[in-house]
Amino acid sequence: MTENSSGSSSADQPTRAIDEVDTRTQAQQVQGEDAPAPQAQSGESVGRRFMRVEDERWGYDPAEVDDFLERVDAVLATTARDPQSAPGVGSRQVRERVFDRVQGGYDPAPVDARLDELEDELADREREAFISEHGPERWEEHLELLGQTLLGRLNRPHGERFRRPSQRKQLGYSVSDVDVLCDRITEHFRSDEALDPTLVRKAVFRQAQGHRCYEEQQVDAFLDRVVELILALR
Repeated sequence: MTENSSGSSSADQPTRAIDEVDTRTQAQQVQGEDAPAPQAQSGESVGRRFMRVEDERWGYDPAEVDDFLERVDAVLATTARDPQSAPGVGSRQVRERVFDRVQGGYDPAPVDARLDELEDELADREREAFISEHGPERWEEHLELLGQTLLGRLNRPHGERFRRPSQRKQLGYSVSDVDVLCDRITEHFRSDEALDPTLVRKAVFRQAQGHRCYEEQQVDAFLDRVVELILALR
């Protein structure tokens, strides 16, 4: 989840943050000539180029992005419906992947959109593999346990859902912003209404300091599990 200061991501931090961009202008940059980006198919190994940001701005390291996406495509191409045969690359690894930033790198928005698509596909395969090996009853037990764990934290009072930083001047996520998102997630779970993972994936929190903020790492880990449950319930 993105650390945010005054409503915008810190540009010089290695993160999977979403910069504010006009997605209508996303195009492939090929030797100085703009062209529509190709639609990569599952398991298809292709030279992948995303639009780059201006030279003075920070974007994702192209070498890291290309290498990681090629690894994911290789998994999708060679593991059939058994992601366990290629350990190290699964839906969680895609969700948690962080790229270094370099000047003139890849525009984060289209890269993040592609990662979301790959996470969805890998999650579907993992669910099918689990059910095939252990049966649907075990899968339902797994979902129930995960849901109970998440609701246990969501049901805590406002301001008490996550740890506060240990140092008084340490920065973190605004308590009020995180609690608002947690309330929305709770409403969806209690109503059995399908929850769009984008609500969690694209959440942005203001920065706060000391007792006014939650520890970022714990919030991020929790929201990753929320996305895991949302995809599993599809």
